[in-house]
Amino acid sequence: MELTSRQRVLYTLTGRQPDMIPITEFLYSRPFYKEMIGYVPEVYNAEDIIKCSQKVGYDLAVIPLGGYSGMTNQDGKGYEYTDEWGIKYRKSEVTWPADAPIEHPLSNRNDWDNYDFPSPEDGDRTAEIRLAKKMAKETDMAIIGNIRGPFTPTWLLFGMTHFSMLMYDDPALIHEVMRKYTDFFIRGAEMLVDEGADAILFADDYGFNTAPLIAPAQFKEFVIPYLAEYSVKIKSLGVPLIMHSDGNLNSLIEMIFDTGISNYNPVEKAAEMDLAGLRKIYGSNKVFWGNINNKTTLVTGTPEDIEQEVKECIKAAAGGGHILSSDHSIHDDTKIENILALYEAGRKHGKHPFKFD
Repeated sequence: MELTSRQRVLYTLTGRQPDMIPITEFLYSRPFYKEMIGYVPEVYNAEDIIKCSQKVGYDLAVIPLGGYSGMTNQDGKGYEYTDEWGIKYRKSEVTWPADAPIEHPLSNRNDWDNYDFPSPEDGDRTAEIRLAKKMAKETDMAIIGNIRGPFTPTWLLFGMTHFSMLMYDDPALIHEVMRKYTDFFIRGAEMLVDEGADAILFADDYGFNTAPLIAPAQFKEFVIPYLAEYSVKIKSLGVPLIMHSDGNLNSLIEMIFDTGISNYNPVEKAAEMDLAGLRKIYGSNKVFWGNINNKTTLVTGTPEDIEQEVKECIKAAAGGGHILSSDHSIHDDTKIENILALYEAGRKHGKHPFKFD
């Protein structure tokens, strides 16, 4: 039976075998937008994400909650701007669509005690997903609502240096801030689900290419309790939950999975994340997204190289859920022909039952 894109994604995220592997991409390539829809968006936005995704044939798109710091709806605010969280950003041609944080509003408890924390009810934070859901009906794409995890927004308030010192000097403060963000984004998830989100993805980067950003013991103390709460409360809304984190998570992934999180994006190959090894260790009840190398193969390879890596990736992930994509996103340096080759190879080789050469 041939499934719709939305059905295919939901089958995959809930542990059922779809007709074929879903394919998607985080669309951070301006040349690719130009090629697909004829123009380059000023900012990352739902309308252009859906247009481009539908033109390619992707099965899902990820749409952020309004107020996603450093990324959404900042057109017209100049080269530098301060967002609603008090974080100062500088626009960068290199990092589009994400802007670079250059100043942080807090450094200590006194700053926190006088900080006016935004509300998830401020403004219209679900306008983008409403538009995405309306547009997605044309091809029955799955629409994934995107929130933050507790870690990244907390360190962005203080800057990484102050954040790191406060884990030792005032750990209770770090917990207070993470508590506040957890409440904010769980409420945000509820709002996205109320507007029809098919699943929730929280983005919360935990790793460099070689190691975690903080020690595993600190991660267990400061982050894991809130991830466990994300897992319980968001899944209680009746939708799948996906974790996005770049980097080398080899020393963290077991405790993350122990919280009940079972969908992991993007399994970054350049950060020594071994898709076949993860499948062997954690078995069939985990869903992995990725992991075509967006640092090398997609940038410098040929379409034939892409097809070979797609086949290797599908084989590595076999035996459980898999969503095919790059191991992070497509960006301005990604060859357009390789982006399309990934999609075509995924459709060619991703049908169940798999037939490996």
